[in-house]
Amino acid sequence: MIYYKDEKIIIRDICSEDAINLFICRIDREINLHDPRPLPHTSKELLAECRDYCNTFDKEVMNEVIEERKYKYFIITNNTGDFIGFVNLFGIDKAKKQGEMGIIIGDKRYWRRGVAYTALKLVIKYIFENMDIDRIYIETGETNEPALKLFDKLDFKQCGEYIEDENFRFIVMEKCRSELIV
Repeated sequence: MIYYKDEKIIIRDICSEDAINLFICRIDREINLHDPRPLPHTSKELLAECRDYCNTFDKEVMNEVIEERKYKYFIITNNTGDFIGFVNLFGIDKAKKQGEMGIIIGDKRYWRRGVAYTALKLVIKYIFENMDIDRIYIETGETNEPALKLFDKLDFKQCGEYIEDENFRFIVMEKCRSELIV
């Protein structure tokens, strides 16, 4: 399914072939600069990370039973179909009607070009109009200024913070359906 298309980008549903690009984003040090998750340093660690990622991808992202999927991905490509990045919704709590959002622009040639803003704006609109979600939130490191500025520009409000691993401070921001201007 194509969610959006213009002269610059396409936002489409995920497919099995996206696993490679998503994994590349997962292990790229520059992309993950503000993520406290340890990245693989050896071939053994890389192989274990790849194995774990592929299992998660098959069971929680591309599961044939849609109700068992734990992630909703919106893949961003250019008009020739080349991968740019993705927006995802995960940790969906159906009872609370909320989920956590993430975005990665994996093709660094598209950094600081407005692609993330455009994609997020469209995906947020889609989620609130088509999914039973009333609240979207993000959690990002306090040093991740690009993400904090981006989500602030999209009218996300800071609603909390917490510390992980004794020295990594996360900022929590949210946007609620009720705050949308009709």
